Amino acid sequence: MKIAVAKDDAFNFIYRANIDALKTCAEVVFFSPLVDKELPECDLLYLPGGYPELFAAELSQNNSMRESIRLFAENNGNIFAECGGMMYLTREIIMEGIFYPMCNVLPFQATMKDAHLHLGYRSILTGDDSIKGHEFHYSEIVETDNSSVTSSRNQLSAKGKHTDTAIYRYKNVIAGYTHWYWAECGFETFLKTFSAFV
Repeated sequence: MKIAVAKDDAFNFIYRANIDALKTCAEVVFFSPLVDKELPECDLLYLPGGYPELFAAELSQNNSMRESIRLFAENNGNIFAECGGMMYLTREIIMEGIFYPMCNVLPFQATMKDAHLHLGYRSILTGDDSIKGHEFHYSEIVETDNSSVTSSRNQLSAKGKHTDTAIYRYKNVIAGYTHWYWAECGFETFLKTFSAFV
């Protein structure tokens, strides 16, 4: 299996231990949505967090990369996206009233309007398994059309209370704001458990 991981100035929030876990079960290749022209050949695309809103103009101008990722998703490519990676998959990022086109995989908008911090530890439970992560972002997702997307809002806070943080699924795309840590359980176990949750 080959996993393509976005890694550049816009996508740089990556747990090193997670990447090490990926390398135990797959060949890992890195690419830049900012400068590369198309997605490298892969079985799974991992779009980690970062600050795509700070590079919205550059990301929107890279039309060939955005289209490459959109086609990958539409052709049932496997994509896992966290926080900034999810924002990149939306129709557009809105910054100071300017609409910057993104990959148009998820039929949503990501906006920085009235930005405020969302912060906290998160976990999901499936049977006897628990996966942990944390939520850290200022942006908001505007669900302009969710008719083609399924979602789950059953993440737990550090106090064990349900949160309204969503995890979205479209075809073979799974995306959400939470940064997940899978180094302890292994990526294959994590993905199987996580997919069943959504």
